[in-house]
Amino acid sequence: MSALLQSAPLLLRRRGALADILPVIAFTAATAITATVVGGAAAFVGRLPEGSTPMTGEASIMGFLVLCAITASVLLVPSAVGLGGSAARLSLARREKDLATMRLVGGTSGQVGSLAVLDVVGQSLLGAVLGLGAHVAVTPALTGLDFGITPFTVADLLMPWWAYLVLVVALVLIAAGSAAVALTGVVLSPLGVARDSRVVRMSVIRVVLWVVLIIGFVGFMQVGTTLMGQSGGGGAAIAVMVLFIAAIVAGLNVVGPFIVWVTALLLARTAPFPSLMVGARRLAGDPRAGWRAVSGITFALVIAGFLTMIAALGTGENPDEIMMNTAMSTGGLLTLGIAAVLAAVSTGVTQTARVIDQAPRLRAQHIAGAEVGQLHRARLAEIAVPVGLSSILATGTALLVISTVIGGAPKDATMLVQYLVSVVAAYAVVIAAVLVGTPLVKRYARRAA
Repeated sequence: MSALLQSAPLLLRRRGALADILPVIAFTAATAITATVVGGAAAFVGRLPEGSTPMTGEASIMGFLVLCAITASVLLVPSAVGLGGSAARLSLARREKDLATMRLVGGTSGQVGSLAVLDVVGQSLLGAVLGLGAHVAVTPALTGLDFGITPFTVADLLMPWWAYLVLVVALVLIAAGSAAVALTGVVLSPLGVARDSRVVRMSVIRVVLWVVLIIGFVGFMQVGTTLMGQSGGGGAAIAVMVLFIAAIVAGLNVVGPFIVWVTALLLARTAPFPSLMVGARRLAGDPRAGWRAVSGITFALVIAGFLTMIAALGTGENPDEIMMNTAMSTGGLLTLGIAAVLAAVSTGVTQTARVIDQAPRLRAQHIAGAEVGQLHRARLAEIAVPVGLSSILATGTALLVISTVIGGAPKDATMLVQYLVSVVAAYAVVIAAVLVGTPLVKRYARRAA
């Protein structure tokens, strides 16, 4: 036990201001986004009309807007919570050698695990408090958004005090659970930390299943809806259509890593310059991590595309329709913006942490002849490839579904232009987050051994 206490500072010591603040930033963003999204959804639910209220004006569309708000919450909240779990694993992954050392000098699994989890809990608690502060600070600005309905007040968008307490406790417990799971390999096999041998294999069945879903969806919309409608099964037809759309959108997370992997392998073999080859090889070695960096923004891009295109197809001939179009356009862009911030924080934190952890490798590559500029471009290529593929898949999926379900040409091209500009801005934010770690690459590459 005394040996464990003497080695505990190896785990609890600070490794540098930036390295230690990365998990806290992730926990802060996760808390702020979760509180903001849940508070916004609750504000829409609070506007639902009562049974005796005449279903006119705002009340006539509030049910649909609540459905959209809940859909956005289901999209964004799990990603935000997942960011908190990733931050916990990141905090431990960067200290696995220290954990292994403590295990080898006599610490039991329980002792090592308790110290490590408590360290992560402290970071998550600090991040949660900062996140609530950010949520409260940004809420007044959100009251200025135009949803075409009576503007929300700050009180509408804030949750009850007990909800914030529940949120903090839940996020801390998730962080502790993720840390405990991440510890399993280290505490059971400390010598395995030195080994990192993974063979990436991905099956083409991922793409086949997704394509079959698309073909089935198009076929059903061409034939099935007509047949079911004639037999009085209109409600069932809508249910099947919704299930098809949900499966196609969810399938993006299945087919995305495979497409990233194949593209990375092709680029690694045909890259015209070294930096692209290096970035592609890193991406091919872990395509799932590459896709995770853009998966959240991909879903948001699809949902925002749905809402924007539906709004652009509207005629806007009466006040209710104008109100609906405004709400869908603003809601879609807000969802995309929140997802962009979430993706940027996740990508920036992860990529910056990788630069810190890969410091010896960067130094070795620089000594071997790689220029600092090439190391920068390799990192940029590692995220630029998933970003490009994400934009193609998401936009193509949204166009496919909308053209199949609704058809017709947009009546308001302004909304589409606004959407495309927002997409470019969202991905620019993600790329900018990667560039945050650029000064570190130069520092570690040129640092004396």
